[in-house]
Amino acid sequence: MNSKLTVIIVNYKSWDYLSKCLDSLMTQDSGTPNIIVVDNFSNDGKIQKFESKYKSIKWIKLNYNSGFSTACNIGAKHAKSSWLLFLNPDSIVPKDCFKQLIPFCDRNKELKIISIKSKNAYLNKSFSHGFYFNFWTVTNFIRQFYILLKKNNREIKNIDGKKVIMIGWVSGSFLLIRRNDFKAIGGWDEDFWMYAEDMDICKRAFEKGMRSCVIYDWDYYHMHGGSSRKNKKIKLITKSELISSKHIFIDKHLKGIEKKLSHFLLIFITTIGLFFLFPFSSFHRSLLLRLIKYWSDSLKYNSWKSLYRQKN
Repeated sequence: MNSKLTVIIVNYKSWDYLSKCLDSLMTQDSGTPNIIVVDNFSNDGKIQKFESKYKSIKWIKLNYNSGFSTACNIGAKHAKSSWLLFLNPDSIVPKDCFKQLIPFCDRNKELKIISIKSKNAYLNKSFSHGFYFNFWTVTNFIRQFYILLKKNNREIKNIDGKKVIMIGWVSGSFLLIRRNDFKAIGGWDEDFWMYAEDMDICKRAFEKGMRSCVIYDWDYYHMHGGSSRKNKKIKLITKSELISSKHIFIDKHLKGIEKKLSHFLLIFITTIGLFFLFPFSSFHRSLLLRLIKYWSDSLKYNSWKSLYRQKN
């Protein structure tokens, strides 16, 4: 048993992925870490089978879908170890990962919010870190040019022979942090139901002098979309939540004219993109109409909230 580490997983109907994830954690060379699974009201009768199979795991069953941030905070309250790892259920961790990673991080106390190289189902490097949202990065089209221009601004260090990239934010699909630092930051911001909460926690950590990094000498596999693409209804919720979460981050972290312009740019670019798909796709019609109502209410009341939380 690796008592220094608690892995916290938020699950919503991701049972096939979760099984592979848990199996990878329970066969670690360094011993099985403490594992907490917070189930966000999957409500499909499958959790009992998992409780029977994985008896050493702490299962927390919520009676509503609380979203990622709230569920992570609930899981963290039950953790006692010095390290917390927030891990997506559609991730697989190689069995030799924690054996060297945790001692390395223990030795290098300047590393505060830590991720490792992400690979997708095709074993290719996948997107797991980046720059904070601002006017230049809030939309995909402009962000590509910004990344090209700013790529060399990333600080690359060699620490104990390991390649470490210091970056703005790292993905919540694999986010390692000391429990004391997590408390000092204030945990996850529960205003975010899904998406951008990882960017937000890294931003708040940076404001307290804690930098985020990706260590390239270890990797994990992230399949993406384990919970967010189950069906058309869930996809509609998550796609619209992706937009509302960007607005929440903009409203919280940007100031003055940049804030106003970023809100406007996000609305404009998103509307244009969905408008061209409007005649051909019932899904994109539903998404655009849902967002128009959200934008209208948010501008009217000058309050940017999670779209999912507004509707539930």
